[in-house]
Amino acid sequence: HNTSDRKQTKPNKPTRNNMDSATSTSATRPPSVRARASPAKSAPYVVPIARETRAILQRKTGHEYLTSADLPTELNLSFCEDLVDVSALGHVRKLNLTSCTAVEDVSALGQVEELYLIRCDCVMDVSALGGVRKLCLTGCTGVRDVSALGKVRKLNLSWCVGVADVSALGQVEELYLIRCDCVMDVSALGGVRKLCLTGCTGVRDVSALAGVQELTLTGCSGLERPAKKSTHCTVC
Repeated sequence: HNTSDRKQTKPNKPTRNNMDSATSTSATRPPSVRARASPAKSAPYVVPIARETRAILQRKTGHEYLTSADLPTELNLSFCEDLVDVSALGHVRKLNLTSCTAVEDVSALGQVEELYLIRCDCVMDVSALGGVRKLCLTGCTGVRDVSALGKVRKLNLSWCVGVADVSALGQVEELYLIRCDCVMDVSALGGVRKLCLTGCTGVRDVSALAGVQELTLTGCSGLERPAKKSTHCTVC
């Protein structure tokens, strides 16, 4: 028999070059392949934008946005009266929805840092907005319960004529209650740094507000005693 017929093919022994090559291939594997083992943490927070909202965004900004991850950190959609669905806008840092009169549900906006809902008449439930740092609800006549907003730093409730109970707002740093005629008891607001009660005709007793650093009581015609101090109040 031929000697070469009896030779068996032996597997090649792994060499250092082969091992280095395999390691290099694994290390340079595309992120899309590695993502199967460890999915991106931000993936669950990506929210698709509703078709109608996408159209409004494109009309207002000139750009097309498909998901919440595509949105800029600051967004001005003021006076978009046809805007309804804002569920995908919760990760915008500064959001202006002034006079977006068709918006009702703002429960997804609790993580926005600076939120303007001026004259959003259809907004009634603001219980999810306690995490907003600067919140402007001026002229939101449908708002009545503000008990969840005690941790907002700067809060404007001016012309929120349905608000009566402000007892939960004693830790707000700056609070504006201009023309809130239904507000009568302000005894819990002594810890507010800057408080504007201009035109709050229902307020009678301000004796608990001695610790307020900047207090405006202009037009508070129902006061039983003269105000000890009054300063100019800037409105957001």
